[in-house]
Amino acid sequence: MQLRPVTYYSDFVVYPITLAGLILAVVLWQGHINPLVWIAAFGVGLCVWTFAEYWIHRGILHNVVYFRDLHETHHAAPTALIGTPIWLSFFVIAAVVFWPSWHLFGFGVASGFTAGVTTGYLSYSFVHHVLHHWHPPHDSYLYKVKRRHALHHHSADEGNFGVTTLFWDHVFGTTLPKAR
Repeated sequence: MQLRPVTYYSDFVVYPITLAGLILAVVLWQGHINPLVWIAAFGVGLCVWTFAEYWIHRGILHNVVYFRDLHETHHAAPTALIGTPIWLSFFVIAAVVFWPSWHLFGFGVASGFTAGVTTGYLSYSFVHHVLHHWHPPHDSYLYKVKRRHALHHHSADEGNFGVTTLFWDHVFGTTLPKAR
């Protein structure tokens, strides 16, 4: 949905603070967690994010009526400040990621897992913003990612649903061939 600048850019303030809070909370938490367990939970959260990013984009934003219409607005005006309101993304991360994982595995694992998912979401938000608002040098990695994402926006075929990685596009056969 179309967002005001303060709302659009709030991800880049709120989520780094959230990450710092999760890390600080686990350091100060009375319970003990092996740092390697926390790092593993973080890694799993990051991987889970890439899968969620792919399926949210492919399954919801391209197929569910209300969300598809909103997403088509982004395709029509890719530089517009269109995104998920912070209150919605924060609520979903809290309700679907943090609270269930805390209930199932305890605070230490939940903080690592949630930090991984949050890092993935923040990375996605940043990369997607860069792809539509910056002009990276032609020999850079970001330029390659920008070209890959441009294929998603401008190809007659649907594909390249992953923004931060094409891993799941390769797994599910939705990788678009490179433009010549």
